[in-house]
Amino acid sequence: MPTTESRWADSQLIGTRVRSVWQWQLIFTFSVVVITVAVGVLDVGLLATPGFLFGILVIVIASIATLVTPWARTPKHAAFVLPVVDIVAIGFLSLSQPSLGYLWVFPIAWVATYYGTLEIVSSLAAVALMNLADPAHWDFSPGVIVELLIVLLALAFLAITISVGAQRIRAFRALASNQARRLATTVERVQSAEQRVNTVFDSISVALARIAPGGEIVSANSAYRALYSLDTQDLRFPVGGAVEYSAFRGRALAPSETAAARAGRGELVDQERLWLFDRSGTWRALNLSIRSSGANSIGEETFVVELEDLTVVSDAQREAPQATRTIAHELRNPLTAILGHADLLIEGDSLTPSQRDHVAIIESASERMLTLIQGILTQSTDADDLRARFDTAQLVAASIEAFEPAASAASLTIDAVIAGPLEVDGDEFRLRQVVDNIISNAIKYSDRGTLRIAAAVDDDGWVAVTIADEGIGMSSDDVERVFTPYFRAQTVQEGGVPGTGLGMGIARDIVESHGGSITVESALGRGTTVTVSLPAAGRGEGDGL
Repeated sequence: MPTTESRWADSQLIGTRVRSVWQWQLIFTFSVVVITVAVGVLDVGLLATPGFLFGILVIVIASIATLVTPWARTPKHAAFVLPVVDIVAIGFLSLSQPSLGYLWVFPIAWVATYYGTLEIVSSLAAVALMNLADPAHWDFSPGVIVELLIVLLALAFLAITISVGAQRIRAFRALASNQARRLATTVERVQSAEQRVNTVFDSISVALARIAPGGEIVSANSAYRALYSLDTQDLRFPVGGAVEYSAFRGRALAPSETAAARAGRGELVDQERLWLFDRSGTWRALNLSIRSSGANSIGEETFVVELEDLTVVSDAQREAPQATRTIAHELRNPLTAILGHADLLIEGDSLTPSQRDHVAIIESASERMLTLIQGILTQSTDADDLRARFDTAQLVAASIEAFEPAASAASLTIDAVIAGPLEVDGDEFRLRQVVDNIISNAIKYSDRGTLRIAAAVDDDGWVAVTIADEGIGMSSDDVERVFTPYFRAQTVQEGGVPGTGLGMGIARDIVESHGGSITVESALGRGTTVTVSLPAAGRGEGDGL
């Protein structure tokens, strides 16, 4: 049973054969028409000769038959009739004008292109018969014989040359077709193998990514894509904001310090802790390893980033001290009761010496256990205090570096003046959220201009971070309500810029929990300036978060 591929190939051959029949016959007919017009201009009398008129009539009828015949449903050799008919028609034309015999080149070339030796010999025989149909050649004089031989030899040479060339072309075409089919089969096999490999790759629960020099992600499995919220169509563009940190709620890593960037530089890492704040707002503890994976197709060394999710283990480790203190606290109460009653028994007179010794042992063991419990309760009582001293100048610089691509895409120029160090006591992670939110708003509500960012110690000894944009701005009424939950300025709503209206309220709560303040100044069409003031290190402690 023929396959779909073979049926398609047969239909292509049939279509090519039909077009070739039309082309050859119409080209021949066009040539005859041109010659007829020329003859009519140069020799009108020739048009009246019976042989010329009959030859023209035969060609016209053959051309019409060519156009109306369904060649796709006829046998391949049925079209051989047309060049034979043309040879006969040319014979009649040459009876009136012998020079028109040169037109035999057309049907002979046609036959040599598409048919074999038998058809070529038959066509040459038809040319010889039509050449001898002229009564002037019936005497078979030497001149007639020489003329006939020249015509036949010339046409035979032409036919052989065209036939050999056509055979070579058909051979090359068949070879190219076979190679194309083999190539298509090979590509299909490679794609199938690649699909199987990708299926296995995606089934691995550990996040894996192959990194090329420069930090470009060549491939990543589904676990890695989900972890970093990467676009499945283009791994260069993240869908959400997954940010890597050096520690839990610690310092956000600069773009040059990320796992992909380190792999792009060829760093090798084994079992290193990495923290990720993913798109859903969840902290993830990751075990980072970077290993060499060999050269790619162009000889460049590539590396594999392996990230094992240890969030559950990390959460258990962080919750263990609290659980231990809770258990110790609950044990202390019954031990206190045991010690109290043991003391009462020892002070009484109802115990025998042996009983008193046993009670003394109970009291001694209980005191040792109570001492151990008290040690657990007093050990690292401030373990959950996430405040530490850090440099605000470094925090602002890191935030600027993270937002530079977004600012560039919005045609914004960042003009930063940071006078460090600017040490502050507090939660670096939460204060980074504040700076990130303000810079993000400045970029979101500006389409061009300059974003000016300054960080320094003011005249009152406070650390002041000022972020000023040249964006759409707000009215005075909107400025008064900017910290209200879910409030969005009128200009923002009219511009269709997405948002929730919660960011500035959260930022104020964080700043005020550190004993600081946040102010907003704005004017419609003239931009907005946000200033965050924080007490410098040692100046004072804020309330807990």
